[in-house]
Amino acid sequence: MAVKHEIRTQRGNGETRVVALTSNKAIRYQCLECVGWSASEVKECTDNHCPLYPLRMGTNPSRKRRERNWAR
Repeated sequence: MAVKHEIRTQRGNGETRVVALTSNKAIRYQCLECVGWSASEVKECTDNHCPLYPLRMGTNPSRKRRERNWAR
């Protein structure tokens, strides 16, 4: 389910725009903005006090992984 969010543009001139983002994408945009729009810096982030830190790579660590039955 997409929710409308107001995000800053990458140009750094204070402009904002409204976009429809899923929760994972909204977290990703927040992390990108925090580290200066560098995707590699999001991966290397060391701020483990940030509430979004465990979610920054698009995964929820509290959600159990589904076991797949590969052998059929």
